[in-house]
Amino acid sequence: MKTRKRHRKNCQRAFVDTNVLAQIVGDSDFGSSIAKTLRKSNFEIVTFSKCVYELYSLIKGTTKDGSGKKNHPLANFLQPEINDIAQRLFKKSPDIDTTGNSYYWFNLSEEWRGWDYFENMEGKIESLVADLDHDEVLIFQENQKKFAAWKAGVLSAFNAIDNAIKIQGIHVCEYFQIYSSDWYKKYGFFYERELAKNSLLPNEDFEIVMAALFLEARVFISQDDKGFVWRGGLSFGHNMPQLSFCCPEKIEEAIGDDFTYRFYSKQ
Repeated sequence: MKTRKRHRKNCQRAFVDTNVLAQIVGDSDFGSSIAKTLRKSNFEIVTFSKCVYELYSLIKGTTKDGSGKKNHPLANFLQPEINDIAQRLFKKSPDIDTTGNSYYWFNLSEEWRGWDYFENMEGKIESLVADLDHDEVLIFQENQKKFAAWKAGVLSAFNAIDNAIKIQGIHVCEYFQIYSSDWYKKYGFFYERELAKNSLLPNEDFEIVMAALFLEARVFISQDDKGFVWRGGLSFGHNMPQLSFCCPEKIEEAIGDDFTYRFYSKQ
């Protein structure tokens, strides 16, 4: 098996899960401390494109862990008023009744940008809509404007996340790099089968672990202490490549131990 070139001489790799990536990208005190500890010990920080996409989902605010909370590490990527619009758009309310259209509008709103859509529609409303229906149609269009503003804010936040990842020097592994590689044909497929049959890792996490293995990461860092670090570390087979699962709070201890143990948990 050929060893892939590392970005820095004598550098090991630390893979960060979505929750840790959010802390580093959001430049929280906690995230900055993790990044500083890793770089001080000459670790390259790496992650997987799925983790970046999960940050996008947090920004959209369509998950229970969305970025609407003030203390969320990604909260500063979205202006508060934009997030407030999103919360109303996806909930039934007296002033914005768009619940049934929101999922359709998210993609369709791309058609409302850059060609005077709303100005043209206002002219059509005046000429084609009966006077009795004007107010209702204008309210509908106003809701569309709010949705378009939210979508623009979301896309801007995606760009800000991508830029923050670059500024932090975090290497993002893409799907095609893994699943079109000779490594996957020779080794990865069998690791994947091993995870499926003999580990207790959740199925949705297989791809992320596979990315860590492909990148030859020395440690997988996640805040999911009980469900991932503890359970995953315990059931990760001895025939698998050397990889330690670690919560952020234990990373200094794990580095000091040279990752002697399969997992470093708060429990």
